[in-house]
Amino acid sequence: MGKALIGLGIIILAIAFIGRMDYTVYESTEEISMPPMASATGWQALPIPDVMGVVDLDVTAEWEGVYWVGVTSIEEAQRCDPDPETKVSFTCSGNDIDFEVGGPNTDNSKINWKVGSGQWYAAVGQSSGSFGQVSTLSVDLHATASLSAQTFTILLGISGGTMLLGLVLNRRAN
Repeated sequence: MGKALIGLGIIILAIAFIGRMDYTVYESTEEISMPPMASATGWQALPIPDVMGVVDLDVTAEWEGVYWVGVTSIEEAQRCDPDPETKVSFTCSGNDIDFEVGGPNTDNSKINWKVGSGQWYAAVGQSSGSFGQVSTLSVDLHATASLSAQTFTILLGISGGTMLLGLVLNRRAN
């Protein structure tokens, strides 16, 4: 029994260290509805799971053009009330939204953020003018994940405790 516990502790330790490496968990191009004018915003729910502190999730969003992209909470999406069919909100412009990251003040066509717990939405728009014939904006999403420091520490503790118990049981058997 002691040797089995030591082996289990080593396996848990290996899982902890392997889990700290970055893994690509999601790559996709999302088509987000574009509003017909700068005073409106297009909305899209982001397909990012709520990982609740178990893993650290880093997301990069890239797009082309003179548009801006921002990430905001479900509460902001509900407040701006985008149309269910067109996914465009005439209630909020980019300056009216509380962004987690990005928005109209983004300097380039790329944003990065560490995802916290919750449900996230992308809002898109243009600082001025009209959009003409553009109906959607293609946004490339890339998400990487690794075990959070807290999860890593817990696994190290479990591993150490399991191996220690195995050593104690091994000594008693001899």
